[in-house]
Amino acid sequence: MRASTIFAAGTLMASALAAPSPRGYGGWGNRGGRGWGKHGQNGNADVCLTDDDALAAADIFRHLIQQYSDELALDTLTEDFVDWTSAVAIIRNRGAELPFIVNEILFDGRQAFMDAQGSQPQIPFETLNVFHGCNSTTVRWQTTRSANGQKTETADIPVVGIAILETVPDADNSYGFRVKTLFSEFNAAAWLVNNGVFKPNGTVSPVGVDPTPAPKPAKRAVFDDSLRGPAI
Repeated sequence: MRASTIFAAGTLMASALAAPSPRGYGGWGNRGGRGWGKHGQNGNADVCLTDDDALAAADIFRHLIQQYSDELALDTLTEDFVDWTSAVAIIRNRGAELPFIVNEILFDGRQAFMDAQGSQPQIPFETLNVFHGCNSTTVRWQTTRSANGQKTETADIPVVGIAILETVPDADNSYGFRVKTLFSEFNAAAWLVNNGVFKPNGTVSPVGVDPTPAPKPAKRAVFDDSLRGPAI
C-alpha cells in the first residue's frame, strides 16, 4: 500500500482548519443584527462570529474528515486557503525530517488541498470542545480509530488534536463564511503507531480491546471475633 493511501486520513485530519487572527473584521456582514455567518444569533454579531456560527465551523471540520467531497471543499474553503500542520507533514514523511518541511505551509491553495485528499475509510470522530473569537474557531477533537479501515491497522491509541479555523465572510455560500487559513496539530506519534509505521517500545492492546485493566475484587478482611463489640 502506498504511503499516500496509508496516510490519507492523517492528511484530512489536519486540513480542515484555520488559525486565529489578532483582530476581528469590524463592520463585516451586517445582517440586521445577525452574525456574518448564516447561523448567527441576535446581539453584537454583525461584526463577529456567533456561537452558532462557531458550531457550524466545527461541523465543517467534522465533515471534511468524515464525509469529504470536492463540493464541500469548494463551498467551505477560500481559493487561497493555506494549511499549516507539522503533524501531517511528519506523518507524510513517515517520521523523517523530509521531504515535507514540518514548519512550512503544507498545502498552499484550496486546489492543492483537494488534490491531496483522495478516498479513505471513515474514522470515528468526536468534537470535545469548541471555542471562538471574532473571526476564529478552535476545535478540540479526538478519534479512537485513526487507522480504521487500513490494512496496516495495528492499534487504536486515541488521537487528540486541536484545530483552529480562521474564517472570512462570504454571503454567497452555504455558511455565510469560508475557512481561509489552517493551523492544526495532533498526536502524530499515536497515528503512526496505529497505522503500523512505528513499533512502540512497549505493548499496545489489540484493536478493539479496552486497555483499562479490570478491577481486582477486594480481599475480605479477617477479624478476630473476640474483638467485636456488642454493637457489631
